[in-house]
Amino acid sequence: MGKSMYSKIALIALLAGTQSLWGKKIFKRYPVESGIIYYDINTTGHSRGFSTHTTGIARLVFDRWGAREVKEEDATEVQTGDYNETHDRHTMSKQDNGTIYTVDFDDHTIYKTRDRSLDLSIAQGEDLSNESINLIKEMKGIKDGNDTVAGFPCRIWKVKDQSICLYKGIPLRIVVDGPGFHSERKAVQVVLNRPIPEEQFKLPDYPVIIDQDYTSNAAAETRTEDYIASIHDLRAKMKSLGINPNDENSTLTPEQEKAVINTLGARYLKKQKRLLPKLLVALDKAKRCIEKAQNGQEAQKCVQPVNRIDEELGDRTENFDFKRFDDVKRAKILESLTQEITYLKATNDCVQKHDKTTDVILCTEGNLGEDEQTPAR
Repeated sequence: MGKSMYSKIALIALLAGTQSLWGKKIFKRYPVESGIIYYDINTTGHSRGFSTHTTGIARLVFDRWGAREVKEEDATEVQTGDYNETHDRHTMSKQDNGTIYTVDFDDHTIYKTRDRSLDLSIAQGEDLSNESINLIKEMKGIKDGNDTVAGFPCRIWKVKDQSICLYKGIPLRIVVDGPGFHSERKAVQVVLNRPIPEEQFKLPDYPVIIDQDYTSNAAAETRTEDYIASIHDLRAKMKSLGINPNDENSTLTPEQEKAVINTLGARYLKKQKRLLPKLLVALDKAKRCIEKAQNGQEAQKCVQPVNRIDEELGDRTENFDFKRFDDVKRAKILESLTQEITYLKATNDCVQKHDKTTDVILCTEGNLGEDEQTPAR
């Protein structure tokens, strides 16, 4: 829902999507295409007669510039002092084009979920390979010399209590020093830009539990799929317009900018033409249903058809509070639905009249006005 802000949201989202196309097409988390790095882990801590010592090894494996990666750590912590204990810690995670797998070695289970923000980064071909250096600079880190770790030269950066040695943005050594605490993670073997054996990405043979959000967040999944498809549409359109998406110095004429927006918005506009009339009917029925609802459970069922259409559109559904449902909450929900219907009628009128997103934006801005506000959530 929330169609009252259609013109502003659509324009911002579409233009934001085009900005990323002037850079590289390929998503990059790392500055090199592939790598295997093994780290030694050595951490000590002391406090009032109590001490800990952790040793172990960590593994970072990636290919496709980081679109697929595995992180694994196997370490043992020994505690001494008033009591002595030993703890083994084994963690492993895999990221594969936006799908996240987290291994629980205690329960012998793998949890599967989705990183929607990463989906968009991959779809846009974002270059995130300089994020480590950018973050250090944001934290006012300073250069502190050079070193060689595992045969690779690296630049040392000092950030508060940390010393980080980076090779092309890849950390080869991280040292943290504090009162009674010292931690060092140091690369001991580094292989870059070579084919990675498939077994390096293999997970344990454990049952996979799929996170509810992975499958139930239909609207987010629809938005992602539509956005990725629209990016492909846009690349073809840019080629026909003689625009090179890899030229960072490219500028668009007003007509080319319109063509870009219309191409990115075409799929969503087509859905709107088909689904907005149905959504108006569903909203009206939901309103009349809630007027008669005896409790929150009944009222919640009233909006389910609306939510299903929103999910098909890829729009975020409005989350009403149906707990402790009473006449006051009923009135607020009905008021929100009434406003939503009013805004949606104006938007639908524009959508049905026009075949280009830019024309719909101008139409809705004229019909809804610049000062209209989105209904309270």
